[in-house]
Amino acid sequence: MQFQQLMPVGYMKQPSLKTFVIAKIKKENTEKCIKLYKQKYHQYFYQHDYLKLIKQGQEKDYVLMLFCFPEDLDKMKIDFEVEQFLEIQLPSIAPINKEQKSIYDEYWNILHPNYEYPHKQNKDAPLKMQQILDTKQTRNKCILYNDENDIIIEAEDETHINNVRHCVMVAMEKLAEHNKNQNHQKHFRETQYYAREMTLVTYFEPCIMCSMALIHSRIKEVYYYQKRVVDGGLNDQLQINNMKQLNHKYLVFYQH
Repeated sequence: MQFQQLMPVGYMKQPSLKTFVIAKIKKENTEKCIKLYKQKYHQYFYQHDYLKLIKQGQEKDYVLMLFCFPEDLDKMKIDFEVEQFLEIQLPSIAPINKEQKSIYDEYWNILHPNYEYPHKQNKDAPLKMQQILDTKQTRNKCILYNDENDIIIEAEDETHINNVRHCVMVAMEKLAEHNKNQNHQKHFRETQYYAREMTLVTYFEPCIMCSMALIHSRIKEVYYYQKRVVDGGLNDQLQINNMKQLNHKYLVFYQH
């Protein structure tokens, strides 16, 4: 059984472009400008941290510095000794593999991405998914396990008890109980998160609530068989696993 990897929203080999303002700075002022910029605006480009701050200009006595977006130029330029401000079109999202990075480099100096697609798939995921597919009573279930397969949690949907007891939430509850057991606390002490370095295999695409729970538990990767018609959290339109604003990312693979 082969899975497709969920690619980031809007993925295209050629970048979508956004207008940035760059500053043309004399080389002798570079260090002073960088220091001042980082003091005042070190978080300004946090969503575009794949773009390097400085690039050598075509004129050897000048460098180009990524400065701001056009709407912020008037209020940000006051404190800087800059020869000229220029508007430029640059990639609006980070590259996700070496091939894409080589294209992005034609626009600006790009930092190498932290991860690449396609990612190697978990060798046990197809077997675990087949185990779910072979279930006679219900396929609305999931299996949570670590690489060593010495922690394996199985859970079924329990929405007949409570509307929020989706199988993923039940699995997280079972894992929490598992980690309370004195014989199994080593995993939790070492990771500090319930599901770090663990894999989830589930029949249905996790909903938005479950997708966020997987963020909080620091899951490593998720495999699902069937996309949800509505309320799915891990699909081409909504990818909670890959949101820049959140402090964790995980890989997602799917069948249909």
